[in-house]
Amino acid sequence: MFTHKKLFFFSLIFPVLIFSACAGSYAPDNYLPETENIPQTVYGAWIVVFTAPDTSDSDDKWLMYEGEFIAVDDSIVYVMYDSIYQILKNKVTASSLELDRKNTTEYGVWVMGGSLLTLSNGYYASITLPLWLIAGIPSVVGESERDKYDMDEPDEAYWDSIKVFARFPQGLDGIDLNQIKPYEIIKE
Repeated sequence: MFTHKKLFFFSLIFPVLIFSACAGSYAPDNYLPETENIPQTVYGAWIVVFTAPDTSDSDDKWLMYEGEFIAVDDSIVYVMYDSIYQILKNKVTASSLELDRKNTTEYGVWVMGGSLLTLSNGYYASITLPLWLIAGIPSVVGESERDKYDMDEPDEAYWDSIKVFARFPQGLDGIDLNQIKPYEIIKE
């Protein structure tokens, strides 16, 4: 009987572990600011851009560019990682922009901890454990998607809506691209 309880408990906790692992970020550690620090941040948000291959050959690979969102103009998206990449907007097939640091790990730990503590409820754990999971899993997933702007086949309205999160939201007119320095990520 004890084995059945373990199996039942594991089958209910397993989704929490899976969903909290899926709630990741493309941005490197220590790049994204805390939510309250976004207005003071002078650097651009973290953007990931997927582009179509240059040929119709199905063996060609789709490319992924990621880095600081520098600017966007009528035809080009500027992304900086180790250098500035100039990506034609008509080649972009998907884009994802992240503004701030997420707390998905903390949310996942709270859900798992609360789920474990329901064992102390005895018989009533059969009621409280599902409640923890029903409320907790969507909380973890919601936290991972907070302040994230994703779009497949981004249109002009998408680029206009996210350009305020670029380092140079007004564009790069008169700015020498070679003078732009990347953000220094400090390891803790």
